[in-house]
Amino acid sequence: MTEAMLLKKSRLIGAKVKYYRNISGMHQTELADELGISFQYLSRIETGKQTPSLPLLMDIADKLKVSLAKLVRDA
Repeated sequence: MTEAMLLKKSRLIGAKVKYYRNISGMHQTELADELGISFQYLSRIETGKQTPSLPLLMDIADKLKVSLAKLVRDA
């Protein structure tokens, strides 16, 4: 997989994290606190500049009350 493809996948996952966070009414700082990460790190995930680990992605899905599949589908 090329670097461009990985970047595209990271951006898609990040956009979904942001979308579901906004739907849930959570602020970045609130979700980041619940996940035990900095809001800056969460911001980098949401903008596709950082790819979260699978365990972190599972925690994000759990906190946002969505399935992991919804976050990674089509990414």
